[in-house]
Amino acid sequence: MNQKPPKKDQALARLRRLPMLGIFVAFLMVVGVCVAGLWNDLQRQKQLILASEIANLQSHVERTVVRIESDLRQGKSLEQFSAPNVTDWLVDHWTRMIASKPDRLYAAIEDSSGSVLAFSSKTDLSILTNGSSVSIDGFPKSIRRISLGQGRNSTTAVEVGLPVELNNHRIATYRTAIPGQWLEDRISASTRNRWLVWLAILSAMSLIVATTALFLFRLGTHTQELEQALKTSETRRLADLSKLVVSMAHELRNPLNSIRLNLFTSEKIIRGDSPIDQKEALVMIHESVCEIERVNELIGQLLGFVKADENQENWLNFDTEIQSILSFMKSTHDLHQIQIDYQFPEQNAIGKVSRKYFRQILINLLQNARQAMPEGGLIHLHLHTDSQSVILAIEDSGPGVTSNLFEKIFEPFYSTHQDGAGLGLAVVKNLIEATGGSISCQRSSRFGGMRFTLRFQSKLQEVSILEAKS
Repeated sequence: MNQKPPKKDQALARLRRLPMLGIFVAFLMVVGVCVAGLWNDLQRQKQLILASEIANLQSHVERTVVRIESDLRQGKSLEQFSAPNVTDWLVDHWTRMIASKPDRLYAAIEDSSGSVLAFSSKTDLSILTNGSSVSIDGFPKSIRRISLGQGRNSTTAVEVGLPVELNNHRIATYRTAIPGQWLEDRISASTRNRWLVWLAILSAMSLIVATTALFLFRLGTHTQELEQALKTSETRRLADLSKLVVSMAHELRNPLNSIRLNLFTSEKIIRGDSPIDQKEALVMIHESVCEIERVNELIGQLLGFVKADENQENWLNFDTEIQSILSFMKSTHDLHQIQIDYQFPEQNAIGKVSRKYFRQILINLLQNARQAMPEGGLIHLHLHTDSQSVILAIEDSGPGVTSNLFEKIFEPFYSTHQDGAGLGLAVVKNLIEATGGSISCQRSSRFGGMRFTLRFQSKLQEVSILEAKS
C-alpha cells in the first residue's frame, strides 16, 4: 500500500510550483500586453496612413480649385471646364496627376445641380451613376468613403470634394478619389512591417520568460537533488555512525570482559580465596596488559579513521621514508619469515603527504600483508612516478581475497581475519583520501596475493631543494 507523502513535503512541493505558476501568469500577461499593444499600434498606424493620404489628396484638390477659381475670375466660364472643351492645363493636369498615378482613381467637375461637367479619362464615368457614400469619423464631411458601381464592377474609394466659388457663390464642385484597394494595400504593407516588429518583441519576451522559467526549473530541480543528496548523506552518516558505535562496542567488549575477569580473579588471589599460584597470576596479568594494549591500539586506529585531515602542504621524500619504515619493521618481518623486495628505479619521488600519515599508512598495509601470511611469504614494493603522481604498489604472496570483497575490505570494522579489528584498511583509505590521493586493490598477477596501488600528488623537484627548505 502506497503511503501519502507527509503534509510538510506536500506543502514544500506546492511552494516549489509557485515560481512556475508565477512565470506562466507572467508569460500570459506578456502575451496579453503584446497583443493589446499590437492591436493599438495597428489601429494607430492605419489611422496615420489614412490621414496622410487624405491630406495629400486634399492638398491636390485645394490647388486645383484655386487654379480653377483664378481662371473664372479672369473671365473664363464653366463651359471652358466642361467636356469636350476642357481647358488645356486641366487636361494636362489630369494626365499627369490622375491617369499616371496608381493612388488616384478619378477627378471630376460638377455644376451646382450635381451634373458632371468634365471627367478624367482614367475611369469610366458610369461608375459614378450608381453608388453610396458615408462620412469618415474624425474627418470633415467633404471627405467620404464611397462605393462605386454595382456587381463585379463595383469598387470603393475615399473621396475629397471641395466647392468652386465665384463672388462667394458656389458654382461647381471639384472631386478626386483614392482607390480603396490601393489604400488597403498601402495599409497592409505598413502593418505587415509592424507585425514583424511586434512578433520580434513577443519572441524576445517569450525567450526571456522561457529562459527564466528553465533556469528556475533547473534551479528548483537542482535544489531538490541537493536536498535529497543531503538527506541521503545524513542518513548514511547516521547509519555509518550507528554501525561504528555498534562495532566499536563489540570490539571493546571482549578485551574489557577479559580484563574484568582477570581483575576479579586477582582480587580473589589477594584475599587468599583462590588456589591459583603466582606463575598463573603473572600470566593472567600479562594477558590483561596485552588486552589493554589491544584496546589502546583499537582506539588509536579509530582516531586515525575519524580525525584524518590534511590541510597543510606536506611534501615527503617517499624513498627515504620507505627505507626508514622497512628498517624499523625488519625485526618483525624476520621473526615472521617475511621477505621484503623493494624496487625504486627512479631518482626522486616527492609527494604530498605528511610523514606521520605516510608512516601509519605503510605500516598498516605491511601489517595487513604480514597477517595474511602467518607462515611467511614475500612482500614486494615498487615505487615510481608519472607526470602527476607518485605511485606505490604493494603486493604480497598471501591468499588474497575474492574480487567481490575488493571494496568491502575498506569498510570500517570489516576484517577477513578472525582476530582483526577491521580498521586498518579503513584508516589507510581515509588517510590517503585526506591528502587528495587514492588507493585501489586487485589480485596480484605476479605473486598470487593482493596488490594495493597508492597514488599521491607529485611534486617534481630535486630532493636537495626539499631538504634545503626543511
